[in-house]
Amino acid sequence: MSRNTVRSNGSFSYKNIEELKNDIERLDLDIAISNNLDVFKKTITIGEHTIPNLLTTHPMEGGDSDEFGRPTELTFRKYQRMARGGAGLIWLEAVSVCKDGRSNDKQLWITEDNWEYFKALNDLIKSSAKEEFGEDYEPKTIIQLNHAGRYCKMKGKRNPIIATHKDPLDDAIRISEDYPTVTDEYLDNLVVRFVEAARLSKKAGFDGIDIKACHGYLLGEILSAYNREGKYGGSFENRTRLMRDIVQRIRLDKECKGLLLASRLNIYDALPYPDGWGVSRTKGIKVDLEEPKKLIKLLAEDGVRLISTTMGNPYFIPHINKPYDMGNYVPDEEVIISCNRLIKEIGEIQQSNPEVNIVGVGYSWFRQLAPYVGAGSLEKGLCKLVGFGRGSISYPNFARDIFKSGEMKLNRVCVSCSKCSEMKAKIGTCGCVVRDSKVYLPIYKDMKSKEVETNE
Repeated sequence: MSRNTVRSNGSFSYKNIEELKNDIERLDLDIAISNNLDVFKKTITIGEHTIPNLLTTHPMEGGDSDEFGRPTELTFRKYQRMARGGAGLIWLEAVSVCKDGRSNDKQLWITEDNWEYFKALNDLIKSSAKEEFGEDYEPKTIIQLNHAGRYCKMKGKRNPIIATHKDPLDDAIRISEDYPTVTDEYLDNLVVRFVEAARLSKKAGFDGIDIKACHGYLLGEILSAYNREGKYGGSFENRTRLMRDIVQRIRLDKECKGLLLASRLNIYDALPYPDGWGVSRTKGIKVDLEEPKKLIKLLAEDGVRLISTTMGNPYFIPHINKPYDMGNYVPDEEVIISCNRLIKEIGEIQQSNPEVNIVGVGYSWFRQLAPYVGAGSLEKGLCKLVGFGRGSISYPNFARDIFKSGEMKLNRVCVSCSKCSEMKAKIGTCGCVVRDSKVYLPIYKDMKSKEVETNE
C-alpha cells in the first residue's frame, strides 16, 4: 500500500492531485483526473427542462418531517442551504408514497393533505437560488418517491414489507423464514400510490420525479426477486414489471404531463445470486451489468432520460455505495477501490446508454480533490452529471466554491466519518455532525447518551 493512502479504518491523506494520480496508476484504476473545472458550467436539456450546470446534490434522507410527513424547519433549512450552494440539480431525498411505506415516523410523506408544504419547500429552493445567483438562474428539482420495503418502520418498530426472502438481509433484521411476502395485489395498488404521489409532486411545482429502485428498498428488491412466484418474480420481464408499470402510468397521466422522469437505480447489489441484482449467476458477487443495462434501455424507451445509478445496500454493506474512512466494520479493500468500482461500472452504464443522462456517484470521499475526479469523469464520458450525497449535506456550497474559487475548501468537505449514516440507521434524523455541528452534534450526542442508558 502506498504511504499516501490508508485502508478504511484510517483517514484520507492525499495532499494533492499528484499523490492521487500516483495511486491511481499504482492500482491500475479507471479513475480519470482533469483540471478543467469549466466542464461543470455546461448545461443539459432534457425535454423542456434545462439543468443550468452539471453538478447535482444527491438524495440523502434527513428524517426531519413531522408525524404527518410534512417538511419541518430543519427540512426547509437544509434545502435552502443547498439552493444557495449553486448545484444545477437539487435531487430531494426519499419521500414515501404511503404511510406503511415510510422508513420511519420522521420520513417525508406527500399526501393530498400536505402537498402545499412541499410546494412551499420547492418555492423556497427556487427563490433562494434566484436571490443568490440572479433571476435568470433556476436549478431543477427532482423529488424522490419511495417505498422502504423491508426497512419500513411504524411507531418506532420494524414493519418489514418484503417481496422475497434473502437470507443475509433477513438475518440482519431478524425476519423469520416463514414471514409473509407482500402480495401481488398490494404491489398492483402500489402503482396507484406512485401515480398519486407524482401528481401531487407536479402540483407542488417540482420539475421531476424519481422512481427509487435501489439500496434494498421495495422496488429495488423486486429487481432481484428471482425466487418469487407470480407476475412480479422469476423472469426479467416480471421482475422489472412493477418499475416499468409505474413509469408508464405516470408518463401517460394527464396530471403528470411535463414531469421529468428519473430514477435512482441500483446497478449492483453486491449480494450473491439469487439474492442480488447486477451480479454474476456463477461467480459469487462479481459485477454483471447485463440486466441493469437492459432495464435502462427499456426505461429510456419509456421516457426516463435521467438516472442516478448507485450500488449496494447501506443497511448491510455500506462501503459499497458510501466509501468511508470510519465505520462499523473494516472492508477488505482500500477505500479508493470502492470508489473506483462506482466510477468504473457507472461509466460502463453511461457508455452503453449514451441517450440517457447518468449522474455519477462516488466522489465525496475524494474531499478537496473531488472536483478534479468529477471533471475527469465528465471528460472521459463516464457520466453526464456529477453528484454529491454526503458531500452536499456537509458542504452545501460546494458548487458555488467550484465555480467562484476553482476549488472545494478543505475545511468544509465531508470527512466520511459515517456519523450521518449512523444517525440515519438508529434514529432516522441525520445531518453533518462535523460541519454543521451547531445543529446536529446535540442530536448525535443525545442519541449516544440514550444508547448508554439502554445498555446500562
